[in-house]
Amino acid sequence: MARPKKATAQAAPEETTAPEGLRVAPMAIQPVPLGRLVRAPENVRHTDKAADVESLADDIAAHGLLQSLIGYAGDTDIDAAAIYIIGGGRRLQALQLLRERGSIDDRYEVSVLIRDQAEAIELSLSENLARRDMNPADEFAAFVELMRPGTMSPADIAKRFGFSERYVKQRLRLGGLAPEILDAMREGKLTIDAAMAYAQSQDHKLQLKVFNAQAKSNWKPHDPHSIGLAYHNAQMTTKDALFLFVGAEDYEKKGGGYEDDLFGEADRWGGRKITDASIILSIAKDRAAFQQIRLLSEAKDVYPGTVDVLIPGGIRRSAPPKAPKGYKLVDKGYRSEPTYAQLREKAAQLGLDMVRIASVNNEGLLAMEEQFYVPADRHAELLPPPGSDRPQETPEQIAARQRAASVRSVAALLAAVKVRTDKVEGRQFWRTQRPDLWRKEHREGVGECYPILVDVLVTPAEIDAQLEAAEIEFDRQEAEKVARREVEEKAKAEAAEALDARRAEVLGMDPAPIVIQVDGITHFRWESGAYADEQEDTPEADECSFYDDLEELLQHAESIGLTWPSLEAWADNPHGDNVAEPEEQAA
Repeated sequence: MARPKKATAQAAPEETTAPEGLRVAPMAIQPVPLGRLVRAPENVRHTDKAADVESLADDIAAHGLLQSLIGYAGDTDIDAAAIYIIGGGRRLQALQLLRERGSIDDRYEVSVLIRDQAEAIELSLSENLARRDMNPADEFAAFVELMRPGTMSPADIAKRFGFSERYVKQRLRLGGLAPEILDAMREGKLTIDAAMAYAQSQDHKLQLKVFNAQAKSNWKPHDPHSIGLAYHNAQMTTKDALFLFVGAEDYEKKGGGYEDDLFGEADRWGGRKITDASIILSIAKDRAAFQQIRLLSEAKDVYPGTVDVLIPGGIRRSAPPKAPKGYKLVDKGYRSEPTYAQLREKAAQLGLDMVRIASVNNEGLLAMEEQFYVPADRHAELLPPPGSDRPQETPEQIAARQRAASVRSVAALLAAVKVRTDKVEGRQFWRTQRPDLWRKEHREGVGECYPILVDVLVTPAEIDAQLEAAEIEFDRQEAEKVARREVEEKAKAEAAEALDARRAEVLGMDPAPIVIQVDGITHFRWESGAYADEQEDTPEADECSFYDDLEELLQHAESIGLTWPSLEAWADNPHGDNVAEPEEQAA
């Protein structure tokens, strides 16, 4: 390989007077020995640092370094001699590779555009943004680096690079994502839309909780809508019942803040996001405890038997709080009658103590709930169990009721047959004029066919007229069921007996079979006496079904087929062609 020519130092540019109104940043390119160059930690490119470095090194060896690096000088006694490369990190890696090959050494002079640290970072970002091929995660991090010195605002950066201020704020928010999420972007596992969804919150704990859950999802992992919904369920907003209860003024007095969504409408998920939900909860608990006394006094005025008012731990309307000892919740479920107001009146008439429940409703008001508690030993007096007022049926009555319902359904069928036979006008019609043909059946004497449904209308009187015939038909059907069940049970018993006999026959074979069919699968005897569905010493043997011995193989078998005394016999006739099966097996 040709040794690259040593770079020559470039003379400092002469002072020139630019035309009025035109200002161009001065050049400060200097030759710096390779041994003094260090990749800067702020280098805006973190993705694929070593991508295609070898081919770049070959190109530099052949043509020299065609583009200067960008860097800044160290500013401490320790690193005063170092020049930190913030732009051109890949070119620096290529030069270091040439040094490893022995093509150049630490004295090789490299052209470096030296600026102060903040300006060097800006130049590196500008260079990479102009090329538009940097990973989005690196772009996000670069904007953060521009803000780090504290000398530029988002508006300054927007003006300098020609972006909108909102775009810059979005990139700054994205650059503040948890490192794990940025790494996933660099690895191509996340889209920028997903990153924007994660950036809706600045809470790294919440970001990673949702990120890790999404990574395990089998359905659209890292879906922006799913991420937003997960955030909505985990974060409090200004439309939350507790925030309405507390109010913005008291929340802000305590130092509470908001987190705006830079990537969508402010109220897309229900208002602005609250950054300090603990402040809301603390104020709400204090306020609820103060109002609890007022609520108890008001409840006693209406129902003197009210002994306490409980507030759920979350204060919002949710699951009822734990019942006090000796009390049970009055919950009428889906019953429309009686109403809760009627139940409270009844409790007062019975002289029952009541414990009421208060919570913050959707309008942000602390109000009484409908449900309440009464002493457990008298709960049934107030709200009897469902159906307890109905007379209990005997087993004979239940059987008679079920038989009557079945007979009536048979009578309805007989009535429908009569309507179709008599071709009664207007009493039968097609269920649909465009039937679905996805249901395919095979009927004996017909073959492949599709059921096209027809509705037949029968009146209660027509059903009543068929009840006597339906009794006979129902009994015939039941007798047919019993006879069919007896035949099936007999066949099952005979099959079980035949299987037991076949199992005993095979277990009694001496020597034991080398190959045997069990449940339609061929099993082979190994040298250890074990049986497996693969032959020993084959690549598939490590992942086969394995049984310790013949008895274990046959223990739960549902069918036991042919046997072979050797592998050779099985290989000559693996399907048992022209071999008569045992009589027991045929049965």
